Formats: sequence, structure tokens, C-alpha cells
Amino acid sequence: MAKKLGKHTPYFELVEAQSQAGCPICRLVYKATDRYLDSILYEAVLDPDVRAKLKGARGFCAQHVKMLRNKPGRALGIALIYRDIIRSIAQEVAKGPPQAGGSFLGRLLGRRPTRREAASPVSCPACAIGRQAEENYVELLLAHLEDEKLYTAYAQGEGLCLPHLLLALERVPDEATRRRLLEPQLARYQAMLADLDEFIRKRDYRFRGESYGEEGDVWLRAMNAVVGGAGLGLSARSGGRPSLEEGGKHDG
Repeated sequence: MAKKLGKHTPYFELVEAQSQAGCPICRLVYKATDRYLDSILYEAVLDPDVRAKLKGARGFCAQHVKMLRNKPGRALGIALIYRDIIRSIAQEVAKGPPQAGGSFLGRLLGRRPTRREAASPVSCPACAIGRQAEENYVELLLAHLEDEKLYTAYAQGEGLCLPHLLLALERVPDEATRRRLLEPQLARYQAMLADLDEFIRKRDYRFRGESYGEEGDVWLRAMNAVVGGAGLGLSARSGGRPSLEEGGKHDG
């Protein structure tokens, strides 16, 4: 079995997340980054060192910019952060590309770009928080899968999206933990396949008079199961759309 970790607040958060819509790891990563962004908006107003670090990172990626836009009372903190960033970018653009040697992209990034950044210049600090949360919660899940409280919640819950299932499988410590991880997940896939078959059957012109049941939104749930996302339902119980908690709408 996996190395035992203490049952502190993250453990109980992990148990609770199993009963909510969508992949529990996606949900917990969302909450971790959301808390981080809240703290940044407060600290950015007060702490020039925080703004300097964010300037060096060139702010946030598109996903986390979207999260910032949805926060109340965010305007001043965001304006302070991005004034520093835009001023720095403007200064580098004004200099123009170097005449010989050096990297224009590196200057715009504030440092030497990695190979990946050379293609897509992104270095989002909120993504780093999310990656660490992913690692922590996956490790916690594997460490406690033999615990009946967590395992029952996991088996009855929505299960993991494919990216987080693969992350867990990379770190699974033994065959017993692997079985406890995969058996409920396989049952979920089999139920989803049955719903997909029924949905596709009812799209046939011969059966279009039949009304939809739980399979009606399976095409959405199937996509969510592959890509994940906070509050995106994977089961017929919660549906395939984002939960209201995450700003989604349940109408067609």
C-alpha cells in the first residue's frame, strides 16, 4: 500500500470532493489556485515585492486570467499587477530586437526562455500552484485508498478525469492500490459507454420519437471525462455541464 499520510484538512477535503460534480482532483486544484489568486489580489495592493515577482512571470495564463475576471473587488489589484507588466513589456519593445546575439523573447520574458516557452511564452505562477496541488492530492488519494471512508466515497463518486487518472497511475505504489483505483473507474466507463450507445441509438431516425433519459447529456460527460475541469460532471447524476458553483449554466 501507499505510504500513509496524516488525516488532516486536505484528507477531509478529498473525501468531500468525491461527492461533488466532476473529477475531485480538478475541483481541489481549482480551489487551491482560487485561494492563491485571492491572496495575490490582496497582497498585490500592499506588497511591491509580490508585484515584482508577478512582473517577472509576466502575470497569468489565459485560464487564470479568466478566473481573475470573475472575482469581485479585483480591479485595483489587477491594475497594479498589470501596470508593472505592461510598462516592462513596453520598455523592452521600445528597445527593439537586438542587433546581434541575445534573445528578444528572453527580454520580453525577463529571462532566458525555455524551449517550450520559445514556442509559447507562458510562465504562470498560478499554474505552478495548481501543479503542486495536483501532486499533493493525487499522493493523498493513493495513500488512503485502503481507508474505507475514502474508498467508499471514491467508489460512489464521479471518479477521475483521464489526465488525473494517468497521473495517479504513474505514482501508484503497488498492485492492491492499482486495483482499488481502477475497478470503480472501469465501472464508470462501462456505464458511460452504455449511455453513449443509447444516445447514438436514439439519434437514428427510426427511434427519434423516443425521449431521452440519463443518456441525454452523455456527449458532454464523455468530453469532461477525457479533459477534466472543475465542477464538470462526469455522471448522469450531476450532468455534463459546469456546476453553478463554478459559474456554469444548466440550461441547454
